[in-house]
Amino acid sequence: MGGTSGSPLQARLEVNVFSVILILAAIIVVLAIVYIISRLITNYLNSPDYLEKKKNRPTSQKDINEIAVRCSLAKEEKDILSNICKNNRTPNIKYIVNDYATMHDLFRSQFITFDKNEDEIGKSHLFQLQKKVFKVFRQQEKIKNSKNIASKTVFTLTVAKGFHHKLTMVDNNSEAIVLELPGSIKNEEFPKPLEKVSVIFELEDGTPYNLETRVVRYQKGKNGENQMVIVHSDKISPLQKREQERAEINVQCEFRSVKVVVENEGKKEKVRYVPSDKAHEGILEDISTGGCRLIAKLPIKADQNIYIAGPLNKKQNDHAVGTIVRTTKRSDGIYILHIRFLRIDMKVVNRIQAMVSKFDD
Repeated sequence: MGGTSGSPLQARLEVNVFSVILILAAIIVVLAIVYIISRLITNYLNSPDYLEKKKNRPTSQKDINEIAVRCSLAKEEKDILSNICKNNRTPNIKYIVNDYATMHDLFRSQFITFDKNEDEIGKSHLFQLQKKVFKVFRQQEKIKNSKNIASKTVFTLTVAKGFHHKLTMVDNNSEAIVLELPGSIKNEEFPKPLEKVSVIFELEDGTPYNLETRVVRYQKGKNGENQMVIVHSDKISPLQKREQERAEINVQCEFRSVKVVVENEGKKEKVRYVPSDKAHEGILEDISTGGCRLIAKLPIKADQNIYIAGPLNKKQNDHAVGTIVRTTKRSDGIYILHIRFLRIDMKVVNRIQAMVSKFDD
């Protein structure tokens, strides 16, 4: 018999193998195309142009919602943030929320609007919003060397129990820092040359730091003022920030003892704080929305209630009732009363917070 061609079964097998190869080749090509496209997309999403475009796009409600969740905002606070972004045509809030200066300006602008409308409730919600946002997103600037401390920073020097003096930086050069000594500090309180000294300073956002350094010398300034020169140091450590930010005010005030009167109104009790007729003079050294520090000449013990009246925000005369949580006696016989507020009007709290936040400068 003559030669025979391949069998039908063999032909079908060859066709099936060829089809499988074609399918595998097609899959490889598709996967390659998908990989190339995914790489292009990834590169684009990470490109400066895309990131810049994403940063500059208008803030969406989704962006607001994400911020609200992260900061645990109440509905009123979330609505205020939404209005701030809308009224200011704010770019993507998720990017600028880390910028303290920008957010401060936005909050201040909204405060001015509330202030014109005499909206005390709105102010109160605004300050809560600001507090929550800064707590979550405030990027603490790390100061590693005293050469990086900004000019005109104010330092606090504690020379004895209860004595805190404010020293203003007048120069920060490559060699040392020059601080102007206040008139309140006495010659015998000056740290000696080459003596180690610790001072506290705050950044613009209120973050406190402790600086350990050494006194180089004392000198006279251009106008004859006393100056202390301290050496640069990298011994800088952040301190825990107060729950309620304080402001140095140093204003005269008056204070009175308080009698607590409890009255029954049906099933409820109403507490009244009745100031005495006799007033005493004092000085408010610093203040926050939660309390203050008062300098007095009277040896008033802790756990007593006190009425305070004066320019609590350095402008309007207001009043508040508080309780003395601690009394410190200085070496010169003066007493420092550490006071926690018990009763204070919302508008007074807002005025104090506006001063602390530097909204009324």
